[in-house]
Amino acid sequence: MSPLRIGGILVALALGYMVLHRLSRRAPTAADGFGFIAALVLLLVSLFPWLANLPTEFLRLGASPRRRLFMLLVVSNLVLWVYTVWSSDQRRRRQEAAAEQMEALVARISAHTAPSEIDGVAIIMPAYNEDESVAQVIAGLPKQILGLPVQPIVVADGCTDQTAAVAKRAGAAVLDLPINMGGGAAIRIGYNYAAHAGARAVVTMDADGQHKADDIPRLLQPILDGDADFVVGSRQLGSFERVSAMRSMGLSFFNFFLNLLLATHLTDCSSGFRAFDVHRLRHLETSESQYHTAETIMLVRRQGLRIAEVPITVQRRIAGQSKKGNDFVYGYRFARSMLSRWLRG
Repeated sequence: MSPLRIGGILVALALGYMVLHRLSRRAPTAADGFGFIAALVLLLVSLFPWLANLPTEFLRLGASPRRRLFMLLVVSNLVLWVYTVWSSDQRRRRQEAAAEQMEALVARISAHTAPSEIDGVAIIMPAYNEDESVAQVIAGLPKQILGLPVQPIVVADGCTDQTAAVAKRAGAAVLDLPINMGGGAAIRIGYNYAAHAGARAVVTMDADGQHKADDIPRLLQPILDGDADFVVGSRQLGSFERVSAMRSMGLSFFNFFLNLLLATHLTDCSSGFRAFDVHRLRHLETSESQYHTAETIMLVRRQGLRIAEVPITVQRRIAGQSKKGNDFVYGYRFARSMLSRWLRG
């Protein structure tokens, strides 16, 4: 018996032992079944080498030792690739399930502490370590917008600084999340909070000072007039300070791609300055924890709701640094989020 066959038998036995050892300590999983089948196939091929000739003969590659070894390498790499992709998907699903459970728990707790009634406009600001700017942003909000009272709601997303305390002293309702859950999750929690409190409309804006309170009436007007269900503030229609030429080019590409997928004509798919009709968007089920802006547009479009865009001004943040990462990371994660939602339907 050749050393290669002996090595194959030893590897198969070791793999089989690992699977059985794991089964002795917990319930079986699909990964255990995959490992057991892989060990069995390797053991059979090592004991009966002629089995490796079957795929080569089927593909008419001949039965020489080199071609047989080549076929074994191709098949083993293919199996390894399939297993890696499958395992990664299973891990992602478990992480998403855990995040959804945590988010549901936090949302339920938040709902019980919501104000008795907002009866106006809720301004939701997700914030992660923005204690240098959040008070100034809250102070810049008017008490009323278009005749409706304004309630600022700061969702302190697992902050390690004084964001929650500073926002509370500035007069905002504060949801202080125990862990960092991401901007998308923070907005969902804030939205549920506002809907439970009876808000008529919701505006989401940054807590770092990039968005101007003067633009809020322009966002709300189409909703209050009954002309739109969801309004996006577009810096492309208004003005903004360019931070990076590469990021601007990337966002232009994403705008083009999203419009191609949805048959829309939007100009700023990544804008976080938006207004919602609470009643129409109550059942909007987003899932992205980060880079959620494109996902929201997709869901709104698929529900047949009316989308509008208005010009806004985006300025430099008051203090601190962006949490979105460098241009390459931002572009990769934004694209992944957009394609993931599109494939999920």
